[in-house]
Amino acid sequence: MLSSSPAGSLVFWSGCDRDRAVFRPPSPDFPHQGRLRWRRTVPREGRDSNRSPVSGVRIAGQVPRHDGPAPPLPATRSGLLNCPQRATPIMLFSLRSPVGNTRGPVAVEQWLLGQLKRLDAATPLSLVWSSRQGEVGLSIELSESASGLAVEELQDAYPGLVVTPQVERQRDLESDLWTMTLRLAPDVLLLRTEEVFLDVTDQRAYRDPLAGLLAAIRCGQSGRTECTVALKLVPARHRRIRDHRRVIERVMQGFRSERWLWWYLQLLSDRRFPLRLCGRFLGRVAGGGPHTLDPNTLKTEETLFECWLTVTVTAPADAEHVALQKLADVRAAFGRFTDPVNRLTDRTGPVVKRLSRRSRAPSHVGCIGRPLGRSVLLSPSEVATLWHPLWTVDESVSRTVKPVFRELEPPVGLSSKTGTTGQTVLGRTCFRRQRNQFGIARDDLRRHLLVIGKTGCGKSTFLAHLVRQQMEAGQGIVLIDPHGQLAEEVLDDVPRSRTNDVICFDASDTVAPVGFNPLIGPPGANPALVADGVLTAFKNVFGFDEGSAPRLLHIFRNSLLTLIGRPEASLEQLQRLLTDANFRKSAVARVENAAVRNFWLTEFGRWHERERTQYIASLQNKLGAFTTHEQLQRILNCKRPGLELRTAMDNSQIVIANLAKGRLGHDASNLLGSLLLSSLHLAAMSRADIPEGERADCVVVVDEFHSYLAEGNSTISDALAESRKYRTSYVLSTQFLDQLDRATLAGVLGNCGSTLAMTVGPRDAEILCELLGRGLLATDLMQLPQFHGYVRLLTDGTPSTFSMTTQPPPRWRPKRAATIRRVSRQRYGTARR
Repeated sequence: MLSSSPAGSLVFWSGCDRDRAVFRPPSPDFPHQGRLRWRRTVPREGRDSNRSPVSGVRIAGQVPRHDGPAPPLPATRSGLLNCPQRATPIMLFSLRSPVGNTRGPVAVEQWLLGQLKRLDAATPLSLVWSSRQGEVGLSIELSESASGLAVEELQDAYPGLVVTPQVERQRDLESDLWTMTLRLAPDVLLLRTEEVFLDVTDQRAYRDPLAGLLAAIRCGQSGRTECTVALKLVPARHRRIRDHRRVIERVMQGFRSERWLWWYLQLLSDRRFPLRLCGRFLGRVAGGGPHTLDPNTLKTEETLFECWLTVTVTAPADAEHVALQKLADVRAAFGRFTDPVNRLTDRTGPVVKRLSRRSRAPSHVGCIGRPLGRSVLLSPSEVATLWHPLWTVDESVSRTVKPVFRELEPPVGLSSKTGTTGQTVLGRTCFRRQRNQFGIARDDLRRHLLVIGKTGCGKSTFLAHLVRQQMEAGQGIVLIDPHGQLAEEVLDDVPRSRTNDVICFDASDTVAPVGFNPLIGPPGANPALVADGVLTAFKNVFGFDEGSAPRLLHIFRNSLLTLIGRPEASLEQLQRLLTDANFRKSAVARVENAAVRNFWLTEFGRWHERERTQYIASLQNKLGAFTTHEQLQRILNCKRPGLELRTAMDNSQIVIANLAKGRLGHDASNLLGSLLLSSLHLAAMSRADIPEGERADCVVVVDEFHSYLAEGNSTISDALAESRKYRTSYVLSTQFLDQLDRATLAGVLGNCGSTLAMTVGPRDAEILCELLGRGLLATDLMQLPQFHGYVRLLTDGTPSTFSMTTQPPPRWRPKRAATIRRVSRQRYGTARR
């Protein structure tokens, strides 16, 4: 190509790189001029490695340097350079269509109109249909500089659309490429657009033609054969639009015969320039007749794109028949968008490319198979009909790439600062490209947090992160673990500065267990409340209520009220109180409660000996299962005060209760957990004797809390409703909501201000969908991947639901469990004699 240059020079520009040959006439100052010299104006590394041979001859030599800026690269007749120059890196994004999408191609049409000013010959946009490893889906390819805003606008147009950057893949050394370029002839006529595919009989439902095209592109699951269709487009140049309008004007003026009209359209749509010249001549000599076309079938839009549609099949060298059949299938699938008068054809036929090792390097989809020949003109509505996220009625297309889960946008005022005072980090937001760390304020955490999810979804990892943060912040923490693994992990995470603050309540410890006496409540506690808490715990294990065993519970309650308040009171003395008349007489003499004393002196004494023996024997049988448990005896009948929950809460200590069912037994673990929950509630309420501002915060984390609740057990519901004012926060974890009775479930869901839902079952999903809102479906909660969830988070007292990911488990943990356990035994344990 020739262009003018200063000082009368002629500059020859090549088509592939900014090299130029400069011819200067001879002069006295420059006697060496008069010969053609070659100059390179850009470094070699800035050029495309897959460029075509340079047009022109390179002649070595030297010329005086020209300090001015180099002219821009010229465009060829096709609108793009023969070898594309990449001023900025090219990005390939994979799209996952949202589940339940009800927005059709119109949204893509508006999105394309918004990209007009950002696209040019150097930075085109490629819309891609591809099948890899048996999955079929959509992608977009565009420059890195324009990708940010373009992707966000597309996701705004299709809520729930997941866009992820796609890593370039190494091409198989044993595969070849078969390429085919499809052209629309004549391109002055419209393709079938959205209105054609509306089903009027079915409430105007949209029957998406893209489903059939994706089915044709889909390849086998082995991955040996892959198919890619790339539609590369740039805004149409002024000259192309001018020629297009002239063609429409000539068609509307009419032709002498219909045959001349179609010959005219076909010749002007040909990729060869001489034939297009013949078409222009034909329009002049054969025009002016009665034969014309319906204006509704012509592209009269002001906005048009120059497009190249390339089909590429990658297959082993010995599978040529498979590749050719796939090309034929894709070409036939595009027929649903055309009429008999305008067709997508392949004039040159498939081209096989034997790839060299150099060309097998990773390459972007849009550059596979260089678009050849003249471009075709398509309107935004036509492009949108060809390429758009699948409609909801066509989600049954097999092996389509679907979103892993639906992403919900977080609130604007969500805190994301690391280490903010009073903040507990819960995870990271998961919405589009946002992966911001967020947390919950201390005041919002006092309104409690509920965590629901099946086993293996990441609940324990989430709880371990939460406990670790409380320990590092110097806050009080109580962890009740019915399995033991979480407790062991937390012991390793205890900071060195808080070693002496840990009370390791390991129920299976046989060396020096920490004692716990539930009959000795906090100072100033009401004995009736202590008795109710112990009675509720035993009712959970016994499995009876007031209706099934009223007399048994009556005896048990009065026995507890008789012993509570005595310094030496313990559960071991219950058996003696029922069987030893002398001990019972001395114990009753110290009772100050008149109702309790009258029970023993009048009601209990009036019973017949046989009835008394029957009731006492039944109660002894149930108590004996625990009072004879050797490990429970060491814990519940320990003389040395070990675990004092009120003291631990006031001093911000760390209580780690390991109630492993595999070591202690199912019933014994449930009994200890129920007793701990009742005592924690009493300890929290007893802090009413100090001002609220002086109460230290304490976080109670209960894993599998349903294990410690029976039907009618209101311990948790009461604690959630009353503990906020006592600066006690509850974090409850469970696998299934069906494990809770109706009253407890209503109390938990009603009093927990924040809820984290991970992978759940179908019945729980229906309940949580109503609680979380935001249009979530039951399938969204049932198909969550590991360490993902939806959280209904309180932010300054206002709930909002969004998607999140929890923090991953740490790669390394310090082995501090043995040291923590040894210090805890020395300070709070009782050595076995």
